[in-house]
Amino acid sequence: MQTTIDWTNSINWLIAITLLILLIGQLWLIARNPSLPNSRKWLRAGLNVLLWLVLAGYFLQIQWPVFKPSSHALLVADNVPSAVATKLKDSLRVQESFTSRAFKPDYDSVTLVGQNFPTQTLTQLSNASLQWIPYDQPDQLQDICWKGFVRQGEIQHVTGRVLSSTDHTLRLRFGNKTLDSVALHEGNNSFSLHFPAFSQGRSQAELALGQNTIDTIRFFTRPTQPLTVQFLLNSPDFESKTLADWLGKHGHTVLVSATLSKEITSNVSINKVGKSAGKTVPDLIITEPANANNVTVRKAITDGKAVLFINLTNPETDCRQINQATGSRWQVRKTSNEASIPLGNGLTALPYRFADNLNQFTVRGFPIAVQQTNGRVGVSLLSETYPLSLSGDSVTYNRIWMSVLARLSQADRNVVQVESPVYSGIQHAIYLNNPTSRLRTLEVGQDTLPLTYSPINDQLAVGTSLFSKPGWQTIHDTLAVYVDGPNAPLHASQVVGQFVQAHSHDQTLAGQTDRASTAKLPDWAWLLLLVASFTALWVEPKF
Repeated sequence: MQTTIDWTNSINWLIAITLLILLIGQLWLIARNPSLPNSRKWLRAGLNVLLWLVLAGYFLQIQWPVFKPSSHALLVADNVPSAVATKLKDSLRVQESFTSRAFKPDYDSVTLVGQNFPTQTLTQLSNASLQWIPYDQPDQLQDICWKGFVRQGEIQHVTGRVLSSTDHTLRLRFGNKTLDSVALHEGNNSFSLHFPAFSQGRSQAELALGQNTIDTIRFFTRPTQPLTVQFLLNSPDFESKTLADWLGKHGHTVLVSATLSKEITSNVSINKVGKSAGKTVPDLIITEPANANNVTVRKAITDGKAVLFINLTNPETDCRQINQATGSRWQVRKTSNEASIPLGNGLTALPYRFADNLNQFTVRGFPIAVQQTNGRVGVSLLSETYPLSLSGDSVTYNRIWMSVLARLSQADRNVVQVESPVYSGIQHAIYLNNPTSRLRTLEVGQDTLPLTYSPINDQLAVGTSLFSKPGWQTIHDTLAVYVDGPNAPLHASQVVGQFVQAHSHDQTLAGQTDRASTAKLPDWAWLLLLVASFTALWVEPKF
């Protein structure tokens, strides 16, 4: 038994004291009445006590605990086949199942089956214990993730899961060109696709399963900052000349220094008036292993700049020479007795591979790697790349050297990072890495987003944004992120997932079959008791 009276209220104390005085007074008057026999005194006292108990009970609003079986139902999304719903209903031994149109929130426990539920239906389940069983349609995405922002030349990673109805090929396409592909088997498949981001600004690629496009990958490509690049060569060649011209066309400042003879050197500049002109130490030096001990190369490493070694002839000897001069730890392993090995697209490389190293990062798809020392030291095992440019295969040529520059470039400042896809109406974290100043807010579309800095990394800040509109949304004026609307492939799944997660702390204990509740007398029952008590007191003196 329990009561709902608030004893902190002085009025309730006054009423309780009044009731107690009333009972004592009535009993005292009955006991002092000399005209009543003892039997009538006991009867009248009992009726007064009964009336007092009814009044006290109504005042206290007494309740008592009751237990009743919990009710459980399936709430089935419209896109779930009836056969699937029936099978789940039988396996879970649930008696009731409903669609969103026929469901009424009168159940203690609800199992959601599928993803497509109206928001108003979900909001009616706030007091219920929830479980969720997603339904994956064949040849549709189950999950997907990619980087919302990448630097030009950086590798974009697209990962996820897909349910395939048969053996298929999953492709990432840019127009008619396949960027990457993976073979799928029938059933559930995890996939990981990669491609370098070449175009600047707002970019997109299509994810196709067989002949059908199942999603569009939209991201923003930040341009690579203009670099000052110096070539140190013993003699000019087509490889370095083609690369220097390519760097110049992409806005970099280039200085080509070549030794024509013992006393004669040649210096050729490209984009000398660029933004990077006037630097005493170039951002990147491209040279040969024979120049590893050059003073300019050593100074670049000491100052934290980048050096790339090309035109290797004997990788084992060349790597030892590079290690001694730069403090790197290059090791190579021979893979073939041939003079060179083909790589496709007319490319060839020396028959070696790089041994793994903790601070070593490869350029995906090519025998080129970069090690982090005081600076960044890169080594290329490619024989020649200029034939690609001469043959008109600019796509592959751009892919190689943009990927190399992305590995050799310093970390950018004010880097905004978002994990895509981003959905409207759902909160998403936006990260700001390596800021030039301690920004407190970030402009996101029409909103100003407050930033919170990490307590263990003062170069990382995070904010949370709730995008209300789909489409491209500007961030920090120069960037943009794409927001998917309600019709996006996984939007409904994200909504249900976040809803279930938000209610996880209200879930009932696993295996609980009964639920506790309270009961009390209704007002009409109290009225009948009062009428009956007063009637008994009125009738008693007449007999």
